[in-house]
Amino acid sequence: MSNEETIEILEELLNSVKSRGFRKTLNVLKTEKQTSIHLTDPYQKFIVETVAETFQISTNSLLFSRYIRGENKYAIGFCVFYLYERMTLGEVHKKVFKNKNKTLLSKYRQIIFDLNKAHKTDHKYIEIKSELDNKIENFKQNNQ
Repeated sequence: MSNEETIEILEELLNSVKSRGFRKTLNVLKTEKQTSIHLTDPYQKFIVETVAETFQISTNSLLFSRYIRGENKYAIGFCVFYLYERMTLGEVHKKVFKNKNKTLLSKYRQIIFDLNKAHKTDHKYIEIKSELDNKIENFKQNNQ
């Protein structure tokens, strides 16, 4: 890398910090750096793949997407909800959802806890939870 290129990249970095702020610039750089997460634990892999399949999104979209509203919010919530059975929230953040905010991961998990049959909008997600519960229970029985 030449001196001109180094100066140019440093100027862009400073401009980004000035316009976005330090923390957001750092998050952008960390997010761009991550292209894949290698889930080695079979349970973690099963949870992420099953939830992604249920919500008809790719695992990469689930793990790396910046858009976390609507369906994605619930998908991430279900992942955290089930992963929390075997991991702490900190471990889920460090090992699976590295580019997501840990506080939001907790919030999305709480959304799953708060599903209520009395609310019409929750019916769809209660059915999904029931389906996922069955799949995960079968996985646990087959992999003990």
